[in-house]
Amino acid sequence: MLIKSNINRLNLIALWLLATLVYLPVQSQDLEPRLLSEMPIAGNIAVVNYGHSAGNILVDNVLPVEDLTANLNNLVFAYVRSFKLFNKLTKIDAVIPYSLGKYDAIVNGDETQVSRNGLADSQIRISMILLGVEPLKPQDYFKHVQKKFRLGVNFRVKVPIGAYNSSHALNVGTNRWAFQTGLGASYTIMKKIIIEGHLNSWFFTENSNFFNGNTTQQKPLFGIQFHAAYIFKPSLWAAISVGKTTGGKLEINDVLQEIPQKNSRIGATFAYKFNKHNGLKIAYTNGFTTRTGADFNSIILGYSYVWFDKK
Repeated sequence: MLIKSNINRLNLIALWLLATLVYLPVQSQDLEPRLLSEMPIAGNIAVVNYGHSAGNILVDNVLPVEDLTANLNNLVFAYVRSFKLFNKLTKIDAVIPYSLGKYDAIVNGDETQVSRNGLADSQIRISMILLGVEPLKPQDYFKHVQKKFRLGVNFRVKVPIGAYNSSHALNVGTNRWAFQTGLGASYTIMKKIIIEGHLNSWFFTENSNFFNGNTTQQKPLFGIQFHAAYIFKPSLWAAISVGKTTGGKLEINDVLQEIPQKNSRIGATFAYKFNKHNGLKIAYTNGFTTRTGADFNSIILGYSYVWFDKK
């Protein structure tokens, strides 16, 4: 166990690396085009996603670690519900992910491999469209004229129920709460092109039971995203996205690490609804500039089933 008053730079950097790996699921950029899409109230969506991410993890050259790579497979179950709140269209979604991860590296000249599998931290998000959308019942939804400009807000919580063991340097869960606030706006051009932008901020609680009894605290992490979507027809659309995150410095045993997260990602999404209930989505993201942390290529395949309350 490290003593707060006796920490050298190498130990701090090593702990920073471990903390970065533990917090990768939170710090990775979620590119979400058409987050402000509307739907009738009393709607329900069940979602199953499979995601695969692989790539390098960039670390400080002082560490005796080379060629650090990760191979992650994630299965995600989600449920979305739409309703009217304060006369605004509101959606709440709950996400339960299961992760299988394998990490490879050369440590002090020796090849090393670690696997971590289990339930990851769950998420709950509530989002509300403040301007540009009316909360309509299904029978009225297809009769109204859509407005060009939309403005919305969202609030998300990550619940630390994922698999966690403080004796492990790497874990699926993070053993801390995380909160995200977001603001988004979109504008529709010629009924076919949607330009959308999001601002978001992550805030984190302390992990007082980090590896070998250490304590970590992460500073706020800020992100910005831009998306351009083309609507081929109501059941078919595609989008390109770009996003950037910055901030997120770590405190380890009350010592601030001067290594911020400055990463950028690009992505593309294709979605097709082949009947009134069933839809498919495929998305790809790539880190085109990564200063520290994960430099991943990711692909996500998703299936959704939509239904409305009978009455």
